[in-house]
Amino acid sequence: MATIKVSSPLNRNLTVTAYSGHFATRHSHNSHYIDITELKHRHISARAAAMELAAMIMLKNVDTIVCLDGSEVVGSFLARHLAKKELLALNSDKNINVITPEYDSNGQLIFRDNLLPMVQGQDVLILISTVNSGKTIRRTLECVEYYGGKVQGITAIFSTAEQVDDLPVYSLFKPRDIPGYTTSSPEACPMCARGEKITALANSYVLSKL
Repeated sequence: MATIKVSSPLNRNLTVTAYSGHFATRHSHNSHYIDITELKHRHISARAAAMELAAMIMLKNVDTIVCLDGSEVVGSFLARHLAKKELLALNSDKNINVITPEYDSNGQLIFRDNLLPMVQGQDVLILISTVNSGKTIRRTLECVEYYGGKVQGITAIFSTAEQVDDLPVYSLFKPRDIPGYTTSSPEACPMCARGEKITALANSYVLSKL
């Protein structure tokens, strides 16, 4: 697999590694795997990522950040930056909740009773590592709305979508930042049509080479 380092146009110090190949996720086939491990788990990188995301959504009211795909470190820094005492900051000095949903035995997203007060009647921001097909985000939207939360927006490290169900997606990296990046449904995958073997199975955590 060929690799390239890609810098965010928002901050050249924010970088991800893009692997080229034929990668299959649960809902899509992609020409690249975007490794965002450093941005999620190294505190300096996570803090820098959170600062850029906070600047995009400074005028959004946020009570709770719902973190997906291991994005809790970024989420904690994001809450901190949104709550700073700054002019025109809607969330100045607010004690923002940072939570993660669970999956039940049927694979449905749920919030336990102890977290319900952080969702019900709250303005919610969703934070996810990557958005490709949008199916994970839609499931999360349904979950938050079921429990009485109001989603204000979606933030991501990498996203192929500018919006999901009329909600804006604010991301640090977009497909145009990755030379040659393509994504498609498994049924319409041009790489499969050309007979190209799958390089690896992928999710937001790791690659499983075939």
